[in-house]
Amino acid sequence: MYGLDRAGIFVEVETDIYFIKSKIESIFPNSISENTSRKTKTYNISQKNINTIKVEESYRGATLRKTIIRIDFSYPRAKNQDNIFPVTTEMEKKETEENLLQILNQLIEEPIQLERIKYDFLEFCIQEKVGAFYKYHNIISFFYRALTRKYEDINKVQYYNFNTKEEKHYTTGFIFQPYAGWKLRLYSKGHEHNRNHETKVRGAILRLEHRLSKTVIKSLVNTIYIQEITIEKLKEKISEKISRQLYEIIVEEIYHSHNVLVKVLQNFKSRQLSGIIRDNQEWILDEKIVDDIISNTSLKSYPQIKRYRARVRAILLESQARASPKRDFFGNIERLENFLNNLLFIPCKVECNNQKHLTFFFTKKYHNYEPFLTIPK
Repeated sequence: MYGLDRAGIFVEVETDIYFIKSKIESIFPNSISENTSRKTKTYNISQKNINTIKVEESYRGATLRKTIIRIDFSYPRAKNQDNIFPVTTEMEKKETEENLLQILNQLIEEPIQLERIKYDFLEFCIQEKVGAFYKYHNIISFFYRALTRKYEDINKVQYYNFNTKEEKHYTTGFIFQPYAGWKLRLYSKGHEHNRNHETKVRGAILRLEHRLSKTVIKSLVNTIYIQEITIEKLKEKISEKISRQLYEIIVEEIYHSHNVLVKVLQNFKSRQLSGIIRDNQEWILDEKIVDDIISNTSLKSYPQIKRYRARVRAILLESQARASPKRDFFGNIERLENFLNNLLFIPCKVECNNQKHLTFFFTKKYHNYEPFLTIPK
């Protein structure tokens, strides 16, 4: 599932800022206002799907007055009490925007049309029900590490929670901002929702959000006018210009960890195996990768290699039972394939076995692309 969550719009109008302020205070009498400067005022509306309305004086002449109005709002909360599911259809998108237009026209003297309204920012989100969220710990961890290795981040933070019954931490996601204007958020939407709402949702929801500024929106779809931007166009351009880049850095990080494991497992002695596996857990995405490395690099007899493989499985089962944060070393190849296909829109297959080893390949012809805002460290 993919669609729109939170967004901001703006429009410049030929109406005096004081007239607009009086209208806001009349229509939203319970709003809380804050003066940012003499020419700027923000109103915290917190009503239905409207978060804030901000007014900025942009021009004051002898007879002509111009004001910029900015509205921060939620697409899903236009019809729902929460934003657990994004807006996915053009009809829902248009209805929400027409309601915003009605609000704007109540604030100004001369009515405007929808085609004048522009995006300030938007949040495009992709989500998938995944069962137990902690089972995606390794994939989330590898993704975060890949981003950190690739980009000089502006802002980043990892989120964890603590289970008092199990006495263990577990990951709930991260925020990572590679550039001004583009922020990634990968997190447990169900956990966030249940923390803030009385009505709970069951089952883990893995959500990836792209928060895009108007500058980045313009670079993606060549416009910032809300009428000219569709959900499908955003999905197409994010897939073309962002997802492929993210795919490549994740794969690069996975192969980097693979090479680390190959090095530490080279010519190991039998008594060293347990220590090597435990000391290098952060590099192990999945048990199959270690199994393949040992099967193809060890010079021992086949019966001895089988014993090594069985020991590795036993060590990882024991380790994940004790681990904090909670994690799973089994089934991550399949989870990674699901993540790449459904969260990054990459049509690919991921395999790891003793014949093909660790392999990524596209399941259909994939378009060429130009890296999006690529500035390596």
